[in-house]
Amino acid sequence: MKVQSTHQRIEWIDVAKGLGIIAVVLGHFYPRHTTFYESLYWWHMPLFFMIGGFFVKPTTLPTLRDYLQRRFWPMFKQYFGYGVSLILLNFVVEQRTPAFTLDYLRRLLYGGTELNGYLSVFWFITVYASSSLLFSLLRGYMPKVWHEAVLMAGLFWLGFSYPNAEAVLGFPIPGNLDLVLVALPYMFVGWWLFHYARRTVTKPWFMAVAIGIFVVLFAAQSRGQIDFLLYMKSHHLTDPLLAGWAPVIICGGLFAGAKSLAGTFAGNWLDRIGRSTLPIMYGHKAVGYVLEKFGDPNILVLVIAGVTIPLFLAYVGRYVWKRWQGGGLYAFS
Repeated sequence: MKVQSTHQRIEWIDVAKGLGIIAVVLGHFYPRHTTFYESLYWWHMPLFFMIGGFFVKPTTLPTLRDYLQRRFWPMFKQYFGYGVSLILLNFVVEQRTPAFTLDYLRRLLYGGTELNGYLSVFWFITVYASSSLLFSLLRGYMPKVWHEAVLMAGLFWLGFSYPNAEAVLGFPIPGNLDLVLVALPYMFVGWWLFHYARRTVTKPWFMAVAIGIFVVLFAAQSRGQIDFLLYMKSHHLTDPLLAGWAPVIICGGLFAGAKSLAGTFAGNWLDRIGRSTLPIMYGHKAVGYVLEKFGDPNILVLVIAGVTIPLFLAYVGRYVWKRWQGGGLYAFS
């Protein structure tokens, strides 16, 4: 039975996003080639694609222009706004040459695996925006859920059927857009979970099951009994069967945990963080690079700063913008 959704903001979703973005920041600063590092990538990127599917509404060609204006283009305005700002910061902090900076701007236009350093996470936005657009159109023209499920299974299999775009074509696809083959099915699963299984996956018992499965997978990975890697940006994807269900179970357990935390002291802080995931997603890598100029910060400092500094700057930016819009701070007569 389909669960009726509401237009009111649902706190546990923001709590889940808060947990997810902390995991993203941790993953970018944690030592690589460890089981814990690998296990973070099993779920933190699928989580955001699943949540992105929660409120997707059908779109058709007559309403496409409105969708592009309201949903699609604003994401790319942020993409280029943050991108140019961080490239200028990179120019100053890293003392780059004008030639390097101009090439960085070119790579920002191309996107995807062309971007590294301060902008290494920008692939997510192009893939997320494109997946959202395609899923909205799919919902508009293929309303039967089982038809969508069959198509998604085929796309997911195709996404795992080749090593990466550059190995097949000789060049990386702009914006990593071939990853839509993997991201779109996760978005569909998120939509289905939210509308048909929300009451199940937010139960405490489901969290217990998810934790148990995660522990079993973690132990098997650490012993070399499985080789489960889900590095989406580099398209290093090793096990489509595990990738098809394990992230779904783990994220479902996280939804249950988030619902349990909602309204608590920790939940309130995670809720604040979850409402500002994009500034943190865009900015945390730059924060890490800047901090490393002043020494060798430990991972706790990097994670806390990677979350709080972009969060603080986002709040300051909103405050200044509201005051300026209201004729107050920085307004001109």
